[in-house]
Amino acid sequence: MSTAPIVTTTTAAPRTDARRRTGLTIEHRGDLSWTTDDVLAFETLIEARPHVGVFLTRAWLSGLFAEPPDRCQPSVLLLREAGVLRGVVPLAIRPRITHTRVSLLGGGTGSDRVDLLTARGYEGACADRVIEWLESEFPRGFVLELRDVPGDSSLWGAIGRVTAERRPRLVLAPREVYALPYLPLQPPGGAPVPTDVESLERHQRWLERKCRLRIEMLTDADDVRQSFGVLAGLLRARWGSEHSVLESSRAQRFHLRVLPLLLREGRLRMVRLLGDMRPIAVFYGLASRNDVGVQRATPGSRWWGYYLAGYDREWAGRIHLGRLALAAAIDLAVKEGATDFDFLKGPERVKYLWPVRERVTVDADVYSRALGPRLTRATRAARTAVAALVRST
Repeated sequence: MSTAPIVTTTTAAPRTDARRRTGLTIEHRGDLSWTTDDVLAFETLIEARPHVGVFLTRAWLSGLFAEPPDRCQPSVLLLREAGVLRGVVPLAIRPRITHTRVSLLGGGTGSDRVDLLTARGYEGACADRVIEWLESEFPRGFVLELRDVPGDSSLWGAIGRVTAERRPRLVLAPREVYALPYLPLQPPGGAPVPTDVESLERHQRWLERKCRLRIEMLTDADDVRQSFGVLAGLLRARWGSEHSVLESSRAQRFHLRVLPLLLREGRLRMVRLLGDMRPIAVFYGLASRNDVGVQRATPGSRWWGYYLAGYDREWAGRIHLGRLALAAAIDLAVKEGATDFDFLKGPERVKYLWPVRERVTVDADVYSRALGPRLTRATRAARTAVAALVRST
């Protein structure tokens, strides 16, 4: 377990942020039935940060609302200024006898990263306003369990400003830091060269000798559903029924609900590799929307993310089919004009065959000063100490 401190901004919030914060109102909603104006504003926020926003789309959130993780109460905070949507925060709320556990919906349970989404220039103001809302909404105390939150999230600065006060109202306890490699496709649309290009070309030749290879980008809902079943079977064959990420009934229901919605929104990138018309590999990816009229952070920018992939290991034999499937997905991203191919969570070696860079996400717990959260913090600290002692001996 990593206990490295989180780098946060501890200076006072700028006066402009303070003025904006006082003008922000919060609407706490338990559904996704939003107005047309809110939906359009929300899409703009997502495309400004697609590497985070893809896990906050209405398609993805609908799955989390239908299949709440750990029996939580899913909800969303809508932050407005003069009626205009300036920020969105998905929450998972779990009431306890002595306090309330709060987390960002999806973090640690299927969403590789999750954060609050804000309009540009409102990052600090929205984050400060969320902390104020938590303190007023849960006067008996709360534990904010942040999982898979990007290292550049404005939440860390808001928490830092509170913990830096002379009498801090919150206590921050870091837990883990995760690396998330990503591949810049520079110049835009340019194909990156893997570090073991000779090995990859050799395995490509072996594959083409073994079968007639066909690579398909799926656009039909029935094909997507069928290929998802193939992917679940491939992961089960590799990891076993106890360790496959798609084996639980909840995960199956979640993805079967979300996949057609992502496809309809233009955010699904499911790629199927066929060997002599037999499915031998499936890539499950997410991406920015293809809509020409969508407002993006950088004009023309597109983002691809690698969520899951599986291949037939027994059929492949000595062929590195998993690497070839990733290379095929990267090539398709290049052809689509992507500027960023994101490998998402996990530092698996296969991802580092390309000249990747890294982002990080952070897990941490934030405790209010009430009695219930203080007891919870002491209990967790004791468990951590015992676990460390056991490992050391």
